[in-house]
Amino acid sequence: MNRALRIIFSRYGIVVIILVLVLGVIALANRRQDTPLDGTNGADGSEGEATSEAVTADDGFATDECEEDGCFTDEELPQEAVDRAAEFAEAWLNPNGYGAQGWLDSIRPFLTDDTADLMEGVDPETVPATEVAGEPAPDGSKVGIPLDTGTLTLTMVEVGGGDWLVSAIDWEQS
Repeated sequence: MNRALRIIFSRYGIVVIILVLVLGVIALANRRQDTPLDGTNGADGSEGEATSEAVTADDGFATDECEEDGCFTDEELPQEAVDRAAEFAEAWLNPNGYGAQGWLDSIRPFLTDDTADLMEGVDPETVPATEVAGEPAPDGSKVGIPLDTGTLTLTMVEVGGGDWLVSAIDWEQS
């Protein structure tokens, strides 16, 4: 027994113990890497296809894709679009203290139909700012509006006869 303890607690014994632990961690990591992410754990023998719906699900309104004719991605927006974005920002801040439906009705004239549908049920109390803090800055088809707690970025599209609407809303807190 004494001899066994002497071997285990010698330099070589400790090196062997550390080596076994490291190899065990590597083996566990490799096993984890081979486990499918689709929840089947390979139990049925099939390779299974992991879905990426949770990863690619839309988490907001902002998008860089512009599929409509009114997109101005390579040129500066006209002043009418910038003014319309500024008007939307004022209404979005809810200075009149509307409830959810009243607030949506006040911003609906500034939104595309798809964006207005996405705004259904949004509580105006969740608007993260209270006042405009600077001048709107156009950038391609987007307008950045500095607010007291961050920047509101609006993607603008032209619809029917020079009317400009907000097609995407993004918020970046400062």
